[in-house]
Amino acid sequence: MNKEHTAVDILQALDMAVLRRIGPEEYRLLDNPPDFYGKFFPSSEAGPCNAPWEHSDMLQFFYETAEVFFTSGEIGIISSGSWEEEGLCEQNQALMADAVSFGGTQAIIVRLLTESYTRQLDILRKARTLLFERSVMVNDIERYKQRSRVDGLTKLLNKTSFMEQLEAGAVQANDMGEPLSLIMMDIDNFKQINDTYGHQTGDLVLSTLGKILLSNLRREDCVGRYGGEEFIVAIPGVPEEQLLQIAEKLRKKTAAYVFDPSLPVITVSVGCSVYRNGEGVEECIRRADTALYEAKHSGKNTVRLL
Repeated sequence: MNKEHTAVDILQALDMAVLRRIGPEEYRLLDNPPDFYGKFFPSSEAGPCNAPWEHSDMLQFFYETAEVFFTSGEIGIISSGSWEEEGLCEQNQALMADAVSFGGTQAIIVRLLTESYTRQLDILRKARTLLFERSVMVNDIERYKQRSRVDGLTKLLNKTSFMEQLEAGAVQANDMGEPLSLIMMDIDNFKQINDTYGHQTGDLVLSTLGKILLSNLRREDCVGRYGGEEFIVAIPGVPEEQLLQIAEKLRKKTAAYVFDPSLPVITVSVGCSVYRNGEGVEECIRRADTALYEAKHSGKNTVRLL
């Protein structure tokens, strides 16, 4: 008796269909498949379906994984786990696929799981549900954390988060003896923009300025919305001379940017300070804010350092 056919007969009795791999991405169904096979994977004029993955998204995914497994030349078996084929599986039914490689034979086995697997399937369903719920919960927590740290309009750090980052930067500056520079800027005549063009246009100016800052600063620089039309930037490792160059660059980039064709030129006044080892970050901010005040009262659209 042919050993291969004996094995096929046994597998068919167990509600298993065997698709032997005869080449890359090419399979042949061995002998007549069990009854369930035609229900899920319809035959064609050429005979029983030799590519059931064309009728099942889950099986298609497993088929691609199996091809990689077979191409590697490894010996063994990998399993898809069980799944329910939507619209076809009855209660307490599921499908499962295995990719088997031994000797010169490689095959995908598709089998129908019935009532004897009911308890296992229930456990799997519950496990999947719990895993999904946990994943949703973790994602919700992460989204909440992100929302609580970021200003919704400008997508920059909010004041609280910025202050936390600045405190950490000051500790590092003290420990490493490296400079930590601060820039505060305020949009000139912003109230007039809101009053003349409306708050929606004002919001456009704020959100666009946030993008300008992010695109003209380094990844390690910390950018935040300090409040209203005020923005604040912490720049580690940058001495006073370079700080003024960066501040001037940001001022020029803002003045040159066309926020909206209907708007006048948007400018910013800028105040700068360099953190002094041992001082509180509030004192550094106070000096930058005072410098900003001087810039405002020196004709605006200018940079001052204190």
